[in-house]
Amino acid sequence: MKSTDMMLDVTSATGLTGQTFIAATLHLPDDMNNRPSHLIFAVHGGGYSRMYWHPPFADDSYSFAKWFTDQGKAVLAIDMLGMGESTRPEPESSLSGAIIAAAHAEALRQVIAQWGAAVDVTGLGHSMGGMMIIAQAGLQAATHPAMNRVAVLGWANEPMVLGDTDVASLQAGLIPSGYIATPRAPMRKLFYGDDVPLELIEADEAHASTTPVTMGRDALTPGIVHQAAASISVPVLVVQSVIDTSPTPEKEPGYFSASPAVELQILEGAAHCQNFAGTRERHWAQLNNWIDRNL
Repeated sequence: MKSTDMMLDVTSATGLTGQTFIAATLHLPDDMNNRPSHLIFAVHGGGYSRMYWHPPFADDSYSFAKWFTDQGKAVLAIDMLGMGESTRPEPESSLSGAIIAAAHAEALRQVIAQWGAAVDVTGLGHSMGGMMIIAQAGLQAATHPAMNRVAVLGWANEPMVLGDTDVASLQAGLIPSGYIATPRAPMRKLFYGDDVPLELIEADEAHASTTPVTMGRDALTPGIVHQAAASISVPVLVVQSVIDTSPTPEKEPGYFSASPAVELQILEGAAHCQNFAGTRERHWAQLNNWIDRNL
C-alpha cells in the first residue's frame, strides 16, 4: 500500500475567517501504475481521526485501508473539520453541520479533480461520520452527486443506544462551545466486543481526538439528518453490529426513502467499532461485495 498525506485547503467552501484545511491520507494499491477506478471516501466517527482506517498502533490485519487497497480500490481517509490534524476553527461556535459537510465535500472534490481519470466513489462514514456522510450526500443531492453510493456504518437515525450512558446525560455534559473529549469509559461496552484485546483498546483510546461541540450537539439531536437521508438518491448500505447504536436496525433503511436500493447488513460477533472486531474481515468483505454489486 502506498500512502500519501495531504492538507487540502477548503477555505473557500466554509466561509470561515482564516485558512481552513482538511488533513487527509490517500491510500493506493502498491502494484498499480494508474489510479484505481474506484475510490472509497472514508469519514471517521466522534473522538477519532483518519487513523481509524489504518491504525498505526496495530498490525495490518486491523487496517481497513490495507484490506481495500489489496482489492484494487483506493481509500481517501480524512480528519473531520475540527478533529485530528484538520483545522480547529476558533471560535468553535462559528461551525455548523452544513459548514463541516461543505468542507468535506470540497476536500473530496479536489482529490477527484486531480485524479486524472474517471473514478467511481463510495462515500462511507462510521458513527458520527455516518451522520456527516449523510449530511454531505444530502448537500450534494442539491448540487452534483460526487458520490455514487453511500455506506452508513454504526450511525442510527432511530433514537440511539449509547453503551453505559445515554443521550440526555451526554447532552447535559456539553459545554456551550469548544472542543471536547469523548467519554471513553462509558463507551467501552458499546465500542468493543469481549474479544478485543485490552492493549488494543487502551492504544485506541490513547490516540483519541477531541470533537467540536457543534458535532457532538448535532449527533445527540434526534432527527438531525432525517431530511438529508430522505434526499439521497443513490444506493445506500446501512451496517449495524449486533452491539451498536440502533435499537431497531430493521427500521434504519426506511429513512432513505429516495434511494433506489437500500441494504441492511448486521455484523455478527462485533460491537460498534467494526474495524477492531474479530469479524472485521467479514465486514470488509460484505462491504466490498456490496460496492461491486452496485457499480
